[in-house]
Amino acid sequence: IYPLSEAQQGMLFETLSAPKSGIHIEQWHCTLQGNLNPSAFERAWQRVIDRHSILRTGFVWKEQNEPLQVLLQQVKVPLKRQDWQDFSPSVQQQQLETYLNIDRRFGFELSKPPLIRLALFQLGETTHQLVWTYHHILMDGWCLPIVFQEFLSFYQAFSQDQDLHLEPSRPYQDYIMWLRKQDLCQAEIFWSKTLQGFSQPTRLGIPAEFDSCAPPNERYGEKITDLATSTTAALQSIVRQRRLTLNAFLQGLWALLLCRYSGELDVVFGTTVSGRPADLAGVESMIGLFINTLPVRVKVSPDASLWAWLEGIQIYNLELRQFEFSPAGHVHQWSDVPGSLPLYESLLVLENYPVDLSILQSAELSLDISQVCYKGAQTKYAIALLVIPGSELKIQFVWDGYRLERVSAHRILEHFLTLLESIVVNPEQTIAQLLDQIPIAQIPQIKTRRERNQSSAIAWRTPVEEVLAGIWVQVLGLETIGIEDNFFELGGHSLLATQVMSRVRAAFGLELPLRHLFEMPTIAQLAQCIETTARAESPPQPIVPISREQDLPLSFGQQRLWFLDRLEPGTPVYNVPAAIRIAGKLNLVALEQSLNEVVRRHEILRTTFLLKDGQPVQVIPTESCANTPTLKFTLPVTDLQTWPPTEREQEVQRLIIQETGQPFDLEQGQLLRVSLLRLGQTEQVLVFVMHHIVADGWSVGVLIQELATLYEAFSLGKPSPLPELSIQYKDFAVWQRQWLQGEILQSQLAYWKQQLSGTLPVLELSNEKPSAIVQSFQGAKQWFALPKSLTEQLKALSQRESVTLFMTLLAGFNLLLYQYSRQEDILVGSPVANRNRVETEPLIGFFVNTLVLRGNLSGNPSFSALLRRIREMALGAYAHQDLPFEQLVEELLPKRNPSHNPLFQVWFALQNAPMPPLELPSLTLHPLEVDNGTVPFKLALLMWETPEGLAGVFEYQTNRFEAATIARIIEHFKILLHNVVEQPEIGLSVLIQSLELADKEQQRLQAKDLEAANVQRLKKMRQKPIRKHSHS
Repeated sequence: IYPLSEAQQGMLFETLSAPKSGIHIEQWHCTLQGNLNPSAFERAWQRVIDRHSILRTGFVWKEQNEPLQVLLQQVKVPLKRQDWQDFSPSVQQQQLETYLNIDRRFGFELSKPPLIRLALFQLGETTHQLVWTYHHILMDGWCLPIVFQEFLSFYQAFSQDQDLHLEPSRPYQDYIMWLRKQDLCQAEIFWSKTLQGFSQPTRLGIPAEFDSCAPPNERYGEKITDLATSTTAALQSIVRQRRLTLNAFLQGLWALLLCRYSGELDVVFGTTVSGRPADLAGVESMIGLFINTLPVRVKVSPDASLWAWLEGIQIYNLELRQFEFSPAGHVHQWSDVPGSLPLYESLLVLENYPVDLSILQSAELSLDISQVCYKGAQTKYAIALLVIPGSELKIQFVWDGYRLERVSAHRILEHFLTLLESIVVNPEQTIAQLLDQIPIAQIPQIKTRRERNQSSAIAWRTPVEEVLAGIWVQVLGLETIGIEDNFFELGGHSLLATQVMSRVRAAFGLELPLRHLFEMPTIAQLAQCIETTARAESPPQPIVPISREQDLPLSFGQQRLWFLDRLEPGTPVYNVPAAIRIAGKLNLVALEQSLNEVVRRHEILRTTFLLKDGQPVQVIPTESCANTPTLKFTLPVTDLQTWPPTEREQEVQRLIIQETGQPFDLEQGQLLRVSLLRLGQTEQVLVFVMHHIVADGWSVGVLIQELATLYEAFSLGKPSPLPELSIQYKDFAVWQRQWLQGEILQSQLAYWKQQLSGTLPVLELSNEKPSAIVQSFQGAKQWFALPKSLTEQLKALSQRESVTLFMTLLAGFNLLLYQYSRQEDILVGSPVANRNRVETEPLIGFFVNTLVLRGNLSGNPSFSALLRRIREMALGAYAHQDLPFEQLVEELLPKRNPSHNPLFQVWFALQNAPMPPLELPSLTLHPLEVDNGTVPFKLALLMWETPEGLAGVFEYQTNRFEAATIARIIEHFKILLHNVVEQPEIGLSVLIQSLELADKEQQRLQAKDLEAANVQRLKKMRQKPIRKHSHS
């Protein structure tokens, strides 16, 4: 047991702060060719772990004065093996990339060594892929060739039935002890003098604060550029002739870039040093974390000679070497930069230990090593430039996506390359001439996502606007765009406009002239143009008020619900419930007054449904009508104040279920019920129930918004502030029947008949119980949530693919259904608000329509290909959403099957109906989950967004599914979504196989846990004393 170095302490803290971020996780993988000996392979790695104590080390920090590293005497090598020989090379590559991403995200539990993992995948008879993952807290890049050389040496010996004894390696603990003996006084003198007068970090226009609202999946961006061989050779020759190190030359260029961007002649940035002290014997072969990051201060003199100035930087590096051990935290303290600010925000690294295994190849080795890849840990700085020497200089630029947008990051890299190539062309330039290579006008005004979000607050409102926003994000390289932002003010030009219009053509199947974007440069304008062009028909007539004196027909949607109610009267399956817990002193008179005003304003809440001359009609009573619902609404109150708290909560749930489960009589009304449960002097629950024939999900938001507005006014003795409604629901019903006929109706029908042509499949899922003769609506629910990071990844994927989030989730749901049905033709029902006219937005009523979305999964498509199919299908459905589902059913299925829903059996909805915040003066409101135990479909997936990420619920009919089956479905859905965001080009078959592999792994872990539990029980049984019984 011994302390940590300061570098280790920093990594420990950062890992604990973001355990699933992948920070400080390093991966190394290569291809092994040859007849691999599995036993020798595992023994060789085990011997390496046994040799180096740091590889058997864990870290403890809880209940400790300071973090400690604990060395275990023995640790078994963690090796995972899988056979991929049946996969094609492309599938093998997809599997590898998926594993790398998942493995990196999985991370390590730092208190449980070993903090390394090995995976060996057999690709062919003599071909294997080795993946080695470890936490950076154990070792740095210098150690990689050392460890791998040892592994190969042991492997070669063991595969020939020989043993190998190497000189013992000096333990990392010796370095910790050496660090503790160093005198920091001289280091403090050096750094205090070096950094004297420097009081603010050098910035490239990057804001100091972190933009935590940025998508987690975009936390780090990366761009890699290879310098041409000729340019690299010329550069190396120039540097060599001037007797400079490549490191000093690159540091000088980076300082010039910082100078130009910051406007300062005195700049500081970070650099990495090996940190291996020359006076510590055997340090070159030690395994551990020695690397250190220290500041480089450069003062730029535009009038000075370039090469003399660069020589001064080289001298600085030589002076720095004797203080490489200096703890970075102490160096910051010795500077004039406040502790609340970083000492520097950019990092330049010349990789002095490239992962090049050519030195490991020899004729004696039985394995050929190729395709070596190394992915280091993510940077904690705003930007980092890593340069890897070689015949082609490799430049890796990494940036923090919370601090910097991609387009700005790319511009910084372009300017660095401009400086570098400029010197190659003319090495005799002055510093001033080099600085002029980056005109001030070309330096981007860097904004964080938060700043852009604040200037573009208006988000998309329709699927067309959402798709257009995704196209603009992709073309302009921005993170977020508002629908009123001007394309050309955001940096668009003629060439980019051409790219936008080509993507519009691909996404919507429309040929729009380029001038449209110049004439309509905002998303809102262009979306309206696209929708108008797509309809290519005369606009419908406006909705106008009509007289109550005539017979009032039902809307098409209402007619279907009325028909279903006649088939099965008294069912609560079409009840629309809501419940709100209210804390605070409630003004009951103002609440009743508000309810009555809402009922007065919305005729639909006073409507009953009668049969007249064989046709259903709406009847809207007035106060003078006898035997009809009155305008006076009396709020029933149930007093539970005397109940014990636990029993009271149980009674609340029972009463809510009882109230929401009570059926409505459509002929008698009243089709809105409201009741109050009083729990205490300042605590109550308000319960609403409406029949679906008079309200939909959007209507609940309207009802709550109006109640809140009215209650606030009436509580203060003020009149209603709400304007009178221009139309009522009955006006919409009449308008809908007048408009949807003739050519318009035939056009809509023709589309849907084509879309749903052929044999329509009935979806049968595995593990589904045999269906009953008559459908049962008894159901249950299981909730789940997706992490914020996955939610943002899904949004980013949607933008890249020019689809909506709804389309992406629907595609994922289609994959899930394929997994459980193996059907390539899948029909899913989905709601559409159907409020595409401004007059309908403030109304309570049943507007929602049902679309039948047909997924085509034939031909083993990748997820990206499936998204393109889903987008084309969904956009066509949106363009023909006016045809009522009831008429479509009558056309396609005149005869109903009572055992299942017509046309589709499963349902998907991404709920985005406007829902006002629950706010009232002096009251605190919280919505309550309401479940009346009924489900209209055998399986339904409902999802919605929360501040923490996407959430959802699977509703299912209990006569068809077990609860355990639904739990498994949820886990599979999560796995699918994780896989598709990581590798959207993976084919359907591989995605399904990933679920099967996950199931096998779960079964293995469960079996292992069961075995461990059994072993513990046996141990306890053996420990129990045996009682001696006397016989008399």
